[in-house]
Amino acid sequence: MKPLPRALLIPAPGRQGPAHPRGGIALVDPDSTMPALRKALAAGATTIALAGCRTGADLQRMATLLSVAEAEEDRPEGSTAILALTDGILPAPASPQSLTGKSARLIGVVWDQRALTRVLGASSVFTEDGDWTSAFAAARAATLLTAAMAGVPAYDSPWSADEDDFARSCKRSRDDGFFGRIAADAAQILIIEALYARA
Repeated sequence: MKPLPRALLIPAPGRQGPAHPRGGIALVDPDSTMPALRKALAAGATTIALAGCRTGADLQRMATLLSVAEAEEDRPEGSTAILALTDGILPAPASPQSLTGKSARLIGVVWDQRALTRVLGASSVFTEDGDWTSAFAAARAATLLTAAMAGVPAYDSPWSADEDDFARSCKRSRDDGFFGRIAADAAQILIIEALYARA
């Protein structure tokens, strides 16, 4: 198996992402239908970025649908990987409802603070000192812990900033234990790959 990239560029819904060691990435939501999954596989996607993933049930449902979609698209069973995109509102990592052990397809857990911002209706995600506010810090930590328990890499949320601020954020994220990060745009990919690889 080829190593996972440190930088992920997640496509808009309905579109396939750029090159990835496992092939193209397709963003889907937990309620995606079989035709949508078949369309993604037919377009060459070999990794599904499952938005809104919170529990093992979300992961298991997608894994089951993918097994059917793979059969219908004449793809090998289990050949499509899953990246779990979460807002960080997750069950305890060791609980029966967690993502841990629910599917061998899971290759990474990705925290998306934008999703949490929408859920909470938050107007601010940082304190005056530049730290995450308590809810965001807790969700970010939950993502790290869940990924560790599942034995897969954790990816930090995208962040738009100037190059120096972004680099500082990446170093802190790396030191906190994140394997990599979602790139907000293609220009951030090289920064992410370089800085997280120094972990």
